[in-house]
Amino acid sequence: MSPTNISAQPRRLFSGDAVLLGLAAFWLIFLNWVRLLTLPDEGRYTGVAWDMLRHGDISTPLLDGMPYFHKPPLFYWLDAICMHVFGMNEWAVRLPSVLGAWLALFATYAFVRRNYGVATARVTLLVMATMPLFFGAAQFANMDMLVAGLISATVLAGAETILRRDSGRPWRAMSALMGALAGLAFLAKGLIGPVLPGGVLFFWLLMRRDGKGMLALLRPATLLAFAVVAVPWCWMMQVRYPGFFHYFFVYQHFERFLDSGFNNQEPWLFYVPVLIVTALPWTLWGLGLFRKPFWKAERDPKGIRRLMAIWGLVVLVFFSIPASKLVGYVLPALPPLAFLLAELVREAVERDGAASARYGRRASITCVAAVVLCLITLVIAAISTLERSSRPLGEVMRKHEKPGDTLVMLHSYAFDLQFYARYTRPAWIVDNWDDPSIARIDSWRKELLDASEFDPTVQVLVSQQEWKRRMCAGPDGARYWVWGDGGDQTGNPLLTGVKPVASDKKNILWLLDADAAFKQRVCGETPTAG
Repeated sequence: MSPTNISAQPRRLFSGDAVLLGLAAFWLIFLNWVRLLTLPDEGRYTGVAWDMLRHGDISTPLLDGMPYFHKPPLFYWLDAICMHVFGMNEWAVRLPSVLGAWLALFATYAFVRRNYGVATARVTLLVMATMPLFFGAAQFANMDMLVAGLISATVLAGAETILRRDSGRPWRAMSALMGALAGLAFLAKGLIGPVLPGGVLFFWLLMRRDGKGMLALLRPATLLAFAVVAVPWCWMMQVRYPGFFHYFFVYQHFERFLDSGFNNQEPWLFYVPVLIVTALPWTLWGLGLFRKPFWKAERDPKGIRRLMAIWGLVVLVFFSIPASKLVGYVLPALPPLAFLLAELVREAVERDGAASARYGRRASITCVAAVVLCLITLVIAAISTLERSSRPLGEVMRKHEKPGDTLVMLHSYAFDLQFYARYTRPAWIVDNWDDPSIARIDSWRKELLDASEFDPTVQVLVSQQEWKRRMCAGPDGARYWVWGDGGDQTGNPLLTGVKPVASDKKNILWLLDADAAFKQRVCGETPTAG
């Protein structure tokens, strides 16, 4: 069955479309507050945004007061703005991910509606919004959903440029918009922002044998739009921190992409079952994708089905190359998958006779099951965050903290503790930072050690001996909030005889008052205040 005749359709979104997109936004946002921050990712990225906000300078990403260049700044900027406007809460810090998800929905819906028909557009939106992985990622505070939305918008702006040019409509502004979106995608997560859309559009145009289309996407105005958005921040960071270019581009992009020594190593075909499982139950309709009639040219006159297939394959192959794999990386493949599955659903429902009613019931059941599965996934995720969250200890600290108090973390880094405690200064992290293995192992320790090299004046990575020295040299009555575990209660001489202020299943919070008696016991003498 050919796509709905779109020649008679208006070229703008109706109020009905706005209502549909508004309902999709509500679906993504109305439960995003029910979970505590998931560790380590949500705590890490929210903590960076909070660190930037409390320093009053959002130009440089900061992890515990130190420059943190694992990722570019767009998510942090948006997160800091959301915290400033809506307050320090889980709902606010997840809004950038909701925005990325809604952008993917809007861009896909508008593109499909204009070029393929309103029926397919509406089914595509429904399928995508109720895929459990898409729904969950929209409520997860990290870069994956934001960059997926921007990658999707970039691909579709590029494809729209080509289709407008083919039909003789104005296309140059759309090409420039593609460049600006690619720049934002770069600021969201680095080079994959422009590289993935570029790969998708390259192979699509190669299949079309459309060399002039490639030139249309590489106009000087398009490249300038990309550069204006993407270059200034990188240049500013390199001027401020001379090692930035090598660390950010060479190490974080190329070496981490190709190196097999990082965490989360998975087999080559890891993303195939991930995509099938995390898009259930809609992928149960997917067998039709392997039937030749579905791909006949007369059923796809503009090549949009082939564009979507290429899009999904490029994402899968690209992220299958590195040994390190995370589930969220595959998010840019969900919009094209949703479109292809929506086409199968639409064609089945629009069949003649009793088959139409039968497939209509099947589609309704699939939709209800998808919604239920999304909600079940959310409940499971909410339960799983309870045990690891620092919120209970952070709230105790926030209630009793005084100006000038110092936070000390022992042998670990609680990414969410400063957020929940509203602590406004860098914490001291006590560990054996001279251990040479730290620089070789991908971990939170290496993240902090890397960050410390960009600004040695921020001395928050301290040894046990240095921590003791600082307390002994500090003023009488200085207070130290100490976060650690049960082993520290008996194994750390500075905590001997100190009663915990609060504890949970894993960690303990102490409050040390470095008065004269404490210094006499710990330092062996009563030092002069200094």
